[in-house]
Amino acid sequence: MEVRNSSFTEKAYQYYQLNQQGKDTRFFDWGSAFRQLCKMSMPVQNGFLDGDSNPGLQILEDYEAWKATQPPRRLPGSQGATEENRAYLREHFSGKLDLFQRLDAADTMVEMGIISRDQMLESLGLGKLMLRSAGNAKIVCTGPVGHDPRLDTWTNFFSDAPFMRADTLDLLFRVLDSGMKFFSNKYDTAEEVRAVLNQLTGRIPA
Repeated sequence: MEVRNSSFTEKAYQYYQLNQQGKDTRFFDWGSAFRQLCKMSMPVQNGFLDGDSNPGLQILEDYEAWKATQPPRRLPGSQGATEENRAYLREHFSGKLDLFQRLDAADTMVEMGIISRDQMLESLGLGKLMLRSAGNAKIVCTGPVGHDPRLDTWTNFFSDAPFMRADTLDLLFRVLDSGMKFFSNKYDTAEEVRAVLNQLTGRIPA
């Protein structure tokens, strides 16, 4: 994602990316960032993030602030996986998607009536039921990189959250489809939504 240092999410994600690449992160000035968090809902104790804190909540808050700065858009008038809605998604969310663009694409699907907000959040790993990716390597920071334990909650979240694997629209559809399969016992509409997602990708349901 393009880091503009305008939100804690962007700073934490840049920190995560640089550490994953083995680059030095000691130049980060976390003082102002944590003071910013102290004014928000994220618990901070003695300069460390509370272990019970939820990065997903902060990501959503930062996403809403980012979205408020975007130009207004006009969605097609239809609801569901219609041809015009599919075309809109393909046109406006092509190529690589940064973190907030991924959320924006999924949020747009909510507005289009393709998936519910709860289904979106839980499938992406941002809801009350935290579906997590399996087998992702945890962040390792050694030597000159400068591991900051205050960010462990965030780096683990970035490593595990399913939406981190969804940097294209097709991958986002697949992540949502997997989430709906996982939560099929909770939502009566899960199979219906999966069928719609498969319409969007042109795949045969598994």
